[in-house]
Amino acid sequence: MPLVELSPFQYGFAFFAFFLGGLVKGTVGIGMKAIILGLMATVVELPVAIALLIVPGIAANAWQVFGEPGLLHTIRRIWTVLLACYIGVWMGAEILIVADTRLLTIGLGILLALFAVYALLTPQIPSPGRHERWMSPIFGGINGVAAGMTGSDVIPGVPYLQSLGLKRDMLVQAMGLLFLTASLAITLAFQQKGLFNEELAASSVLFTVPALGGYYIGAKVRQRISEARFRLVLLFSLLLLGLYIVIRNTI
Repeated sequence: MPLVELSPFQYGFAFFAFFLGGLVKGTVGIGMKAIILGLMATVVELPVAIALLIVPGIAANAWQVFGEPGLLHTIRRIWTVLLACYIGVWMGAEILIVADTRLLTIGLGILLALFAVYALLTPQIPSPGRHERWMSPIFGGINGVAAGMTGSDVIPGVPYLQSLGLKRDMLVQAMGLLFLTASLAITLAFQQKGLFNEELAASSVLFTVPALGGYYIGAKVRQRISEARFRLVLLFSLLLLGLYIVIRNTI
């Protein structure tokens, strides 16, 4: 099956980006899409970068979801977030087709910077309490629209899930479910809209290898180094990368 037409440099850069993204996710549990999209958006069009991330994203997030117990309980707790996210992705993909990809790339840079600032400040987000029933689909929908437009499925979904007061293992699984839902919805939406052809699919499968290889090594690295220090370096890197993407596409 033919691969998407990229230069040798772009393929080499992509292998590095996917390996690094998997390494980060294996080490700190989050940040794979942010790293890969942030790097890939500097060498290819944003829709291509999102499409190439589909299969590695599904594989890594499925690993994260099914690696924790209590899946049905987690789904029952956040099913409205997931459903709204799924619908929102389709809306975001519609915008991606007609919008200026330069503006959406700037949006990606802003989301990366916002995520980094949020994580660095680690604010104490108030629990939605009795408002959770109507707030969940709103935050899920916004997260889905952002994912469909830019490929980034972190803001505002992850901060909202953290506000629910879920236990650590359940939170990890809930984030994986959110990312997996977005990835599956992007797959279907991109296929329906002609943004995910055979060449992109084959290349996406190919890039799953370095992504999962990085994930496996990252899980080993996590046992040997300070996660807090690595996380700090990662977040500052994401902040600088996000600002670079914004500046690069506005000058």
